[in-house]
Amino acid sequence: MRPGGSGRVANGAAGEPLAPGWRIRLRLLAQDLLRFDRRRLGYALAARAVVGLALPMLLARVLDAPGLVYLGLGAFLIAIGDSVDDEDRDQTVRIVAGSLLGAFSLASGVLLGGNLAAAVAGMLGFGFVAGMMGVYGDAFASIGLPVAWAYVELGAPATDHSAANAVWLGTMFALGGALTMTLTLALRPAVRLRPEQVGAAECFRKVAGYLKGTIAAGPVSAETAVRSTIANARRLAAQARGGADGARGRHQQTVVLIESADRLFSLAGALREAGLSPPPFTEQALGALAQSLERRGDPSELRRLASALSEASASDSLARSDPGGLARRAADEMTRALRIAANDDAPSPPNTAPAASRGLAALWSPLLDNLTLNSIVVRHALRYALALAAALVVFWLFRKPFGYWTPLTVTVVLKPYAGMTLARAVQRTIGTVIGILVGVALMPLLPTSPFDFAASMVLFFVMMAVLPFNYSLAIVFLSAGLIPFEHVLNPALPASVGSDRLVATAIGAAIALAAGHLLWPTFDRRSLPQRLRASARAMADYAAAVFAAVEGSGGLPGAEAARRRAGAALTDFHASLQRALTEIGGGSSDLAAMLQASFALQRLSSTLNALLNAAPWLANAGLPLDAFRKTFVPALADPCSPIHGPTRLRADVRPADGSPQAAFARKIERRLASELELLRDGLAPGAGKANDSIDVA
Repeated sequence: MRPGGSGRVANGAAGEPLAPGWRIRLRLLAQDLLRFDRRRLGYALAARAVVGLALPMLLARVLDAPGLVYLGLGAFLIAIGDSVDDEDRDQTVRIVAGSLLGAFSLASGVLLGGNLAAAVAGMLGFGFVAGMMGVYGDAFASIGLPVAWAYVELGAPATDHSAANAVWLGTMFALGGALTMTLTLALRPAVRLRPEQVGAAECFRKVAGYLKGTIAAGPVSAETAVRSTIANARRLAAQARGGADGARGRHQQTVVLIESADRLFSLAGALREAGLSPPPFTEQALGALAQSLERRGDPSELRRLASALSEASASDSLARSDPGGLARRAADEMTRALRIAANDDAPSPPNTAPAASRGLAALWSPLLDNLTLNSIVVRHALRYALALAAALVVFWLFRKPFGYWTPLTVTVVLKPYAGMTLARAVQRTIGTVIGILVGVALMPLLPTSPFDFAASMVLFFVMMAVLPFNYSLAIVFLSAGLIPFEHVLNPALPASVGSDRLVATAIGAAIALAAGHLLWPTFDRRSLPQRLRASARAMADYAAAVFAAVEGSGGLPGAEAARRRAGAALTDFHASLQRALTEIGGGSSDLAAMLQASFALQRLSSTLNALLNAAPWLANAGLPLDAFRKTFVPALADPCSPIHGPTRLRADVRPADGSPQAAFARKIERRLASELELLRDGLAPGAGKANDSIDVA
């Protein structure tokens, strides 16, 4: 049966058939709601945010200086905006930029907030600035949020619009940012684990889950989940500072272990493709490596496992069951990683990219490169500014004092991609409803203002702790905590405060959804053909490098580098496809074709990994792969070309000569030909509606 005609494709992780539609959309939109990972709880983030808010508020009460409340609010908002907190080189710059721009935004909101036209004009300006901060990356985009919050939450709602009040409140906000920076530096030594260590530990857990088949099935493959985890760990390691000699040593060790996890993932895929079992002690070794990176490992246990794996690698039984040496290579890789983690072997200095420029070019180049309507960031910034301006008009008409929740909701719901905006709207709405219900139910148990204050601080602490991995859950605790907190700020609030905020949030979410889908919308489904082409070409380059390694005309390091590039391109395609599946609109048959192409490329990647890992075994066999390679690589680079068809590929698969190496190579060739045919089937005109959304030629 030709899978392209059915509109369904087997999931690579579990073999589960998937069909684009509302079931997948709901599944993807809801996947964040129940996610919990105790290893990623941000205790330091939570402590910084709560201390930054609570300390000035207590001093304001003791010293009878209500202005200090704005200092605390500034510290709290900057702490939320800096919730990434990866301890990278730019963290100080981000906090300073967010604090100064936020202070200016707040002061401007105070001055302009007395007149609707002036307030809208100011919102357009600061909304655009906040949106444009995304040109410097996700972390800067996040710190742009407090800039918008300062205007809509603290500046425009002010009752005193004098210049003196504007300067005073802006100064308090800036001092709040300075307090957050001070707390960041003070709490850093108390952070037990660096972010790249947590990321590296997760790499080994993902590889273990991949081998056991326990990674949850979804619209994209288990391989994509592992590759994304490794890519994120590399990003964290690239951003991290080395610090003192000890920290530099740990950082280098972590970088080497991340690369070891990547090689183990490649070997794990080859073992699965070959139908072979991993070497003994694999699960224990991967778990011990993860625990070691989290500083919970026992060096003696690491050494014991290294010794056991070394003995297993040298055993005759492993050689007989694995003539290609895949399991032995996996055992050797884990042995080396265990010895490095136990500090018995010094890690080789990793190859690192040259440091990025830190001069004015680093400031201006991203801005100049994005000053075009073709830039996703610029379109988002314009959309962001207009949506916030519309929300500010609603705020002006909404019953005070909580009309600001309308533009505030827009700031966090509206995202550069339409699918992301829809997902965030669902998460925000559900989290707000649950949180308000919890907060309202909690209020009768809080008889006085000190109890309100204590309850809100506890809820805010939990909110910041879970924010790194579950936005919806964070909004539950934020919404619940705000109800007692607002009664601390204004004890005379009516009981309807919760329902008022819910209405304002719903209006803000509706504005964000309308803006995200009507104002220069960015739909991921439109970029899928381009990303598919890039992935196919990168996979073809990888295939050429693998064949060169097998034939002896190329080296393994070059093939490994090509594998990384192909994996990065495939991960980018998968991520875009996953976002496209949540979008409103788009033909299901078109998405089915892309799902099938995604699945086929993943299968091709796994088969090429198996061939690459068998290259040392095959290199001296003199296999006649040249004819197949010359047909397969161009056909994969341009899968829609009518010239390079699978019929010719199947003709180039020659019979085996009786040796194990030849039999293995023929099996790989047949599989590659079948997987390429699956890719071409998905992109054929009959596989979906004939329109340009699947025209990848």
